[in-house]
Amino acid sequence: MSTTSEPAAPPPHVLIVGAGLGGLLLGALLERANIPYTIFERAAIVKPFGSAMSVGGQLMGVFRQLGIYEKYCEIAKPFTLNIAIKESGEQVLEMDYKPAEELCGYQNLIVARPLLHKLLLDQVPSEKVLFNKRVQTIAEENDKVRIGTADGSTYEGDILVGADGAYSGVRQRLYEILLKEGRLPKTDREDLPFQCTCLVGQTDKLDLEVFTQLKDPNYPFFTTMCDDKPFVFTLFTTAQDTICWTIIRFHDAKSTKAALEKEFRQADNSEWGPVAAQFMCDETKDIPIVLGNGKMTLADIFDCTPMDRTSLVMLEEKLFQTWYHGRTVLLGD
Repeated sequence: MSTTSEPAAPPPHVLIVGAGLGGLLLGALLERANIPYTIFERAAIVKPFGSAMSVGGQLMGVFRQLGIYEKYCEIAKPFTLNIAIKESGEQVLEMDYKPAEELCGYQNLIVARPLLHKLLLDQVPSEKVLFNKRVQTIAEENDKVRIGTADGSTYEGDILVGADGAYSGVRQRLYEILLKEGRLPKTDREDLPFQCTCLVGQTDKLDLEVFTQLKDPNYPFFTTMCDDKPFVFTLFTTAQDTICWTIIRFHDAKSTKAALEKEFRQADNSEWGPVAAQFMCDETKDIPIVLGNGKMTLADIFDCTPMDRTSLVMLEEKLFQTWYHGRTVLLGD
């Protein structure tokens, strides 16, 4: 007596929109699981934007599964202390991360975001990442999902993942469909509000005789709360003898991206990005820092930071109710 069985269904083909950290991490996991996928990125090249990223027990197990745990440890720097101070240097607060290490079994490590991005990008075959692919349309038909890009191309798969940031094109297209069907909650139609803007960057490799703190592998990172200005900033020393920095500006009231862009246009500034970033640098350049020879200010950090490694972002605060529908799911920012 012989029996026959149905052939196994092929694994789903996953379309991932966005080659940021979330999209690349998902791609690396699918690569490891031998599940077919394609990543679509609207930018023409990978830009080295960002400051420092802290990765600990929440991801180390995943990094072990991907076989990149040791590589990550090689480029990252462990830390245990974050000390909050005033401009005068007076200590306000000390946060010890050792209990987190004891709880989860992994150190907390700081790495420059561009290095983490490159590490994940290296796990994905180059032919599976398509650049200059801005998604303009999405549609579902016959148990498939199809996307159309600005260059006139179309691609078909089984699952669509929008990992393309806070202003996700996938989310916007998905919400347009749900809005026509009368199924989109009112709160999901509202703009993303924010009350903080954030300037980030990373210096070139620094002179260890000037920035002697970089010699200490256990040097804490400091968060400075400005006395009479709406700024808080943090300086992170890295394993590459650079400093990653983050400056947060607190605004008096919540705003939106559209409102802030209008404000800059009315001030005769032609571009949101570089003009606004330089403006914030000028506002903060005279604030003293704890690194260096004790007489330095943020201007010394800016002078060591190439402009193409500086960016200004908005820290949006919104929880969308709708994060999946049909064969589409949203991931990340």
